Amino acid sequence: MRLHLLLGGILVACSSGEPEPQPSTCGPNACPTVTSSTGAATTLGSTESTSATQASATQSSVVTATNSASTSSAATTNSTAATSATTTGASVTVGGSGGTTSTGAGGDTSSATTGGSGGVLGEWHAAVTPLVTEEILNDEYATWKDRHVQTCTDGSSVVVKDGAVVSEGIAYGMLLSVNFDDRTLFDGLWQYYTDHVDENGLMNWATSLCESAGNNHANAATDAELDAAMALIQAHARWPDGGYLVLAEDLAQRILTHETDVCDEQLVLLPGDAWGGCNDTDTRINPSYFAPGYYRVFAAKFPAQAQQWNQLLDNTHALYTSYQAMFPLVPDWDNHPYGDEGSLDHYNYDACRTPWRVATDYAWSGDSRSGAFLENVATWVDTNGGIGSPGGRANNSAFNGAFALSAVTDSTKFDGYVSAWLSSGGDDGPYFQGTLRVLYLLVAAGRFPSTL
Repeated sequence: MRLHLLLGGILVACSSGEPEPQPSTCGPNACPTVTSSTGAATTLGSTESTSATQASATQSSVVTATNSASTSSAATTNSTAATSATTTGASVTVGGSGGTTSTGAGGDTSSATTGGSGGVLGEWHAAVTPLVTEEILNDEYATWKDRHVQTCTDGSSVVVKDGAVVSEGIAYGMLLSVNFDDRTLFDGLWQYYTDHVDENGLMNWATSLCESAGNNHANAATDAELDAAMALIQAHARWPDGGYLVLAEDLAQRILTHETDVCDEQLVLLPGDAWGGCNDTDTRINPSYFAPGYYRVFAAKFPAQAQQWNQLLDNTHALYTSYQAMFPLVPDWDNHPYGDEGSLDHYNYDACRTPWRVATDYAWSGDSRSGAFLENVATWVDTNGGIGSPGGRANNSAFNGAFALSAVTDSTKFDGYVSAWLSSGGDDGPYFQGTLRVLYLLVAAGRFPSTL
């Protein structure tokens, strides 16, 4: 936590030991949005390119499987989810790709977390759909990897976004590669992350494609750190010989140190390590970066950090409640004082990820606060046309898949939502929606473990 001032477009560090002043940029996903005459929102300069020139990634195999599974009792995606979908509040023990359902090395202790209004950590509390089979998941991952991953000459790997690299994509790739047991890609992505860190040891949010190792002073984006830290924990569970848990603990502490702030006695997540919060001229935060499920895991795995992660968990849920008091969907961005900018106009290519973040928390904890949040979103979807661009949102998996996950509290509704999502025919060719598509499918299939 630290104080910065934004003067004349130059970011000035007000605490000792900071880097020399760097030009202020809009940062990841932070640029303004415009709405076309058709009502489709576009974020200018953001990480969510939706170029119509890119091929659609809607998989015929998924649509075929969806149609057939809707009339048959297909097998669930893995043996740990063999009981199919759960009802609200029920629990299914899921080892998932991490291969463990108990606390492990590194002083793990689930008692360090706040249970909130939730169930048993380490169990799967959300509905699991039989529509997403293991075969479909493997095909989706292979397609994603073929389209969006590149190996650099130094042996590192990148996820390509519009001919460049963003830290968000590196972290998404780490989550995907560990959950598909692809250690070579995981290690290559983590190499690229660590080769491009700033003064705080956090990856620069944007680099050129396969840029040489070094600090290009682009500053960090907090969602990338959170996803990378969680991926390292999952990697420790899958490949315990790799020293990944120590790396995760270090990264989690750097997030707390450099990417949180106290605003009105609330601990809030900053959008990066050099801007945002409540002490800067630019006071923005990004609700789609919030990852309450991860906070529980970090608190359990790293007891010395538990108090801060638990505080961030509770304060995050308080912010969710304040947003939904105005509108069921959170905004892309919010300015201090927080919690008063919810509206459909502000729900675009950043905020669309939020149901996925909250569904992950519900799946891992059964927290009734996450359940209530998701049910509010699902009610809005039902009253605004259902899955498939409700409220005029873009017809692709970034939106439809996340909306589908809002029904994980209801096993009957969930299958219908997933079927509608996979049959919606949206353009999933671009990096952003194509990557989120596979991440969402993992949660829908019960294949995204907390490893607790």
